[in-house]
Amino acid sequence: MNLETKLEPALWDAVRASYEARNYAAAILDAIHSLSDLIRERADLDSDGVPLVGAAFGGNTPRLKVNRLRTESEQNIQRGVEALLRGVYQAIRNPRSHGKCVDEERDAVAIILFVDFLMRTVGKSKNPFSLETIVERILDRDFVPTKQYADLVVSRIPQSKRMAVCREVFGRRARADSQKVRCFFEAVLAVMSEDEREELLSIVSDELTTTDDQRTILFVLQALPNSFWPQLDEVARLRIENKLIDSVRDGQWTEQTSGCTAGSFGTWITNIRKELTLKSELWLVLGTKLTSNDEGSKTYVFKYFISKAPEVFEEPPKHLIRTMISGLRSGDVRFKDAIERWMEDLDWSGDDSAVDAWSRPFQKALASFQPRASTQDEEVPF
Repeated sequence: MNLETKLEPALWDAVRASYEARNYAAAILDAIHSLSDLIRERADLDSDGVPLVGAAFGGNTPRLKVNRLRTESEQNIQRGVEALLRGVYQAIRNPRSHGKCVDEERDAVAIILFVDFLMRTVGKSKNPFSLETIVERILDRDFVPTKQYADLVVSRIPQSKRMAVCREVFGRRARADSQKVRCFFEAVLAVMSEDEREELLSIVSDELTTTDDQRTILFVLQALPNSFWPQLDEVARLRIENKLIDSVRDGQWTEQTSGCTAGSFGTWITNIRKELTLKSELWLVLGTKLTSNDEGSKTYVFKYFISKAPEVFEEPPKHLIRTMISGLRSGDVRFKDAIERWMEDLDWSGDDSAVDAWSRPFQKALASFQPRASTQDEEVPF
């Protein structure tokens, strides 16, 4: 018999050397080894022999299903396949692995053909995990943006497939809802190994090192946890932070349009305000805008940044103190309102030392504050 023509190519490749050397017992073991590899791959398991079969095909919710398991007949078929596979290890593999067994060619042919049948059955079995299915579930517009839902989705991803899912989601970011995907990334990062986290960090860092696409940058800022930012490659971080600061430098907000007319990209730097490497550089730029004569620049800072200062610094930097006192002395009520908002927010935090650190430098200037007469162009709603 020309055995090669009767087998799937992968199985023939596995047994060919031993079979053609007439080492039939070894050829049988080679075939069963190939079967084991297929089951492990399909079920995402690391075990072997009877335990592997039980974990893959046994139980009420088997990892690998040979049919829909809806009828008694279908359930019997599932149990039958499981029994056949157990028998292969118990009655065929183990005797040849643990003792001397002499096989004739017809024994080898019969057994290898049977293994071929089992491998085709395993190959057609339904695996509950599908990369495409899980990625679509994460990108689904009805994905529920809660920790509970995200944890459930992540629990259905085999450990060995986590990185494949993350790569695919990142690759399809143009379709993603960043808020919902953020829930997924927070959940999956919580269960990732250190090596997996390093691999994901490397993928994101490599992209940020070269990209000029604002949508990609915004996806990273919106979809990944803020704690992820300091762990990225330093070159990638500095490059993107510099891009964002350049946008902030041009930032404008006008009452006439009730919106940001320039620098909207830069406002997303607030997502990582506590994690910034170029924190001082950003706030120097903001200080320059606050001391300029350009009302659109000033309003941009008040609208998007000034309230965040106590979250970024333990105490106000000297350049910020000078800027805010200068604004108070000019009679600009926006500076007074900003400082009073700091105090209100810090009071709620219950941190007395922070309240003292952020109030003390401005007490004298606040006490002598005299509002100047406003013009229509200077009135900015909050």
